[in-house]
Amino acid sequence: MLEKRIADKIKKIRKRKGYTLEELGRLTDLSKGLLSRIENCQVSPPIATLSKISHGLEVPIGIFFDTEETTGEEEGYAVTLKGDRKQINRRGTTAELNYYSLSGLRSDNLIEPFIVKYPVIEQKPTKLYDHPGEEFLLVLQGKIDFIYGKKTIRLETGDSIHFDPSTPHRGQNAGETGSECLVIIIDGGKE
Repeated sequence: MLEKRIADKIKKIRKRKGYTLEELGRLTDLSKGLLSRIENCQVSPPIATLSKISHGLEVPIGIFFDTEETTGEEEGYAVTLKGDRKQINRRGTTAELNYYSLSGLRSDNLIEPFIVKYPVIEQKPTKLYDHPGEEFLLVLQGKIDFIYGKKTIRLETGDSIHFDPSTPHRGQNAGETGSECLVIIIDGGKE
């Protein structure tokens, strides 16, 4: 199960770096209790939380999704075939979002691309997310309402937004059919 592998990798990297949960909490601005629940696979963290953890551990976020060696990585590239995208399902939120990793590079890369699928929702979620770096979102299909701080921005197929993700934000489906977006996270913690 992918969520278990992510939890195990976080714990393994944290221990390898010699951090306690409390120390990682200070580095990520996340509570020790939440980090413990993530490591024990009791909570499935959203991408924004994984971004904070990767920043605190000084590793690319994609390392949490790697399951095997990537062909071509030693040559500086990674091909991710459409059918081989690694899926991450978020639980415990009002709307279930499906994230699909588009890159298999495990080096110290600065960008992490994902496909995010937003299902039709009956009740609007209220939780906002924030993390360091930069983020870019392109609507590939459908329409979404993008909440950025106190603003709601309607984005339709072909529309995009490039933003500072340290401002609390969230995307949610705004149509009667599901929506799909390309999301690129640029890690602000790498130099």
